Amino acid sequence: MKVKDKAIGKLVDVAEKECVSGERKCYWPRPDPGVFTPGRGYKARGSKPSNEYICGTRAVRGCPDEYC
Repeated sequence: MKVKDKAIGKLVDVAEKECVSGERKCYWPRPDPGVFTPGRGYKARGSKPSNEYICGTRAVRGCPDEYC
């Protein structure tokens, strides 16, 4: 789900809307780097580079068990 983060003024792809409200200490908004392939690096999702944001914690390690 995408929710607008007022601090950065962007839509961020998060697990729940509570993530952006400040209740989740694991929330880490970052630009979407794309898809990582070992030996090749990052590649954009889809046909063009993305200007979207994602929760970095969720993308790298998944949501903590306490929020799932």
